[in-house]
Amino acid sequence: WTKITKIVLPSSVPMIFTGLRLSLGVGWMVLIAAEMLAQNPGLGKFVWDEFQNGSSQSLGRIMVAVLTIGFIGFLLDRLMLSLQKSFSWDKDAIVR
Repeated sequence: WTKITKIVLPSSVPMIFTGLRLSLGVGWMVLIAAEMLAQNPGLGKFVWDEFQNGSSQSLGRIMVAVLTIGFIGFLLDRLMLSLQKSFSWDKDAIVR
């Protein structure tokens, strides 16, 4: 048990958090796509409705929504990165 808690678990934490960061990004993309298809209220539905609208203002609104989606995804990634850094056994490691 000591070997697991002192060696195996601490050395696997970076890989666990890498998997969590990747799955969070994929989950965010799937959520937006599901909103577009299911017409649930949200950013995905807004982008789809503006795309279907086709007015002269639609492109600007779509770009703002896409930038908002990207910014939220970036913030989620940075949140997971800070959690990874706080739980990592090597506090001086460079985290990208």
